[in-house]
Amino acid sequence: MTANLLAHAPHLFACGIARSGAYNRTLTPFGFHNEERTLWEATSTYVEMSPFMSANKIKKPILVIHGEEDNNQGTLTMQSDRFFNALKGNGALCRLVILPFESHGYAARESIMHVLWETDRWLQKYCVSETSDVNVDQDACKDNIGRGSTNSESKAVATGGGSGSEVSNSEHEVVDSLPRSLL
Repeated sequence: MTANLLAHAPHLFACGIARSGAYNRTLTPFGFHNEERTLWEATSTYVEMSPFMSANKIKKPILVIHGEEDNNQGTLTMQSDRFFNALKGNGALCRLVILPFESHGYAARESIMHVLWETDRWLQKYCVSETSDVNVDQDACKDNIGRGSTNSESKAVATGGGSGSEVSNSEHEVVDSLPRSLL
């Protein structure tokens, strides 16, 4: 929903946060939600309902969050990986956060807290008016960035007890990541 709104109604929002989404409906060719027709019977519907196909239209900052082990057949983790790469390839300001050991619904306290932290940080950075006196202390939190996160600046973000080396960039706070499995 968030990605579609940013693609088709960008004037409504300053930024977006999309969680565990299905961004390319052509990857679910035998129906979704109330759509019972197949991809081959309703190609235009599948394309229109796929934010992936409109990634070039998304110009507002978007945070994409997904569980690494999402077992929902319509929202496999590769949906977010591919959507993020499409956004990045089209120059969008985006960030991908992959939550280790999480499925479609996030259960671990650490994951829930991390999602809240990422969300707060994103909203403070891209939604709060620049004239506001609300400041985000990013340096205080840079050691807590979630393993498997990626910024559109093509660097991955790592935490969570790994041996990944951290590199700080004051404007974008980029951190190098451990390699992770691609689904």
